Amino acid sequence: MTQTMKLPVQYAPLSQEEMTYTEGGEATVFTVLGGFATAVGVLVLGSSFVWGVGQCANWLSDPDNTDGNFFTVMGRAMDDIGYDMSQSPANFLRDSVSIATFVGVAAIPVGAVIALTNSNFF
Repeated sequence: MTQTMKLPVQYAPLSQEEMTYTEGGEATVFTVLGGFATAVGVLVLGSSFVWGVGQCANWLSDPDNTDGNFFTVMGRAMDDIGYDMSQSPANFLRDSVSIATFVGVAAIPVGAVIALTNSNFF
């Protein structure tokens, strides 16, 4: 007695090696940890940005800090940031992350304008 298996005409058998590429969606410890690290990173960067904007607003609300031209105000701001960063390693790290996030977020519209001007839109 012979045993035969009848398959549909459109059936395409896959080897074990090919199955590696079709078994997506498997959650491993590393993918879960990677997702958690991404969420924590987004929260840290977002809170650093909000904190930095709040500190800028507080600093600019003092009339003595806004006295002078743009470069005088920026120099005074850099002096104050440098002083705060020199207080402790935690302040240095917090201020560095806040500055990097602020600069990165500010660069997004600039990059969008550059990309738009290089396109054939205009």
